[in-house]
Amino acid sequence: MSRLFSPINLLLLLVALLWGLGFAPQRLALEGMAPVAFNFWRFAFGAMMLLPFIFSSKSSRTALLNKRTILAGAGLGLLLTAGAAFQQISLAYTKVANVAFITGFYVALVPLIGILFKKSYPLLTWIGGLIALCGLSLLSGFDGKFNYLGDGLALAGAVFWALHLWAISFWVGKHDLLVLALFQFIVCALLSLVFSLSFEGGPMASLNSAYLWALCSGIFVVGMAYTLQVFALKKADPFIAAIIFSMESVFGAMVGYWVFDEVLGMYGFVGAILMLLGFVLAQSHEKQN
Repeated sequence: MSRLFSPINLLLLLVALLWGLGFAPQRLALEGMAPVAFNFWRFAFGAMMLLPFIFSSKSSRTALLNKRTILAGAGLGLLLTAGAAFQQISLAYTKVANVAFITGFYVALVPLIGILFKKSYPLLTWIGGLIALCGLSLLSGFDGKFNYLGDGLALAGAVFWALHLWAISFWVGKHDLLVLALFQFIVCALLSLVFSLSFEGGPMASLNSAYLWALCSGIFVVGMAYTLQVFALKKADPFIAAIIFSMESVFGAMVGYWVFDEVLGMYGFVGAILMLLGFVLAQSHEKQN
């Protein structure tokens, strides 16, 4: 039980909570702002939020000029942007429920990628991950009907999310964490800026109507949650982290219920319970670091 509520697990749950709560400002912002423009602003605000902390630390200031740290952060930014881009594009070709479920499939992809690094997991951890995935299918309303183009794009996004988790886990022990997160956000913002200028008329076109929601997302979802993700993965196993991060869907469903009057339904409640059960099972045989 103490391991279940360890500081690292609580930190991972906090990240999932912030991501889940972030659905509210994201949805409200998209009523008056183009999606890629929204990504530009929230990652830009997230990067700006880190600057005071970086300049107040001598080691972080020094790391700003470290080429390897810059390249590692840029690599994380590319993976994160690719995952978000494939997810966003897939929504134009398939149902939201399919995208939500297939994106959550990275819970299964993370340990499969781990096999390439000769990483092994206890049986109960695998079972916990599969139960969490089943819960996600119920929570998202996935009906088993596939659209090959849209769902293929969503699956590509899930692959990049899984690679992003492993890349963070690989680099966090070698670089300053704040600077690593900073350059990740800068690359995401710059790439989003290019796409927004190319296809949406630029990020300034709709800033006035939704700047507050973009600022909220930039502070809490990007500046806090994605940075805490980097810190947590210095200690947490990527597979365990992926299972806990999947709780984002539960918190997101709660936001939909309380803020947007969305009906969760019996399947949704059962799905949320299964995801919680999967989280507990995955922890029961977690190996000590």
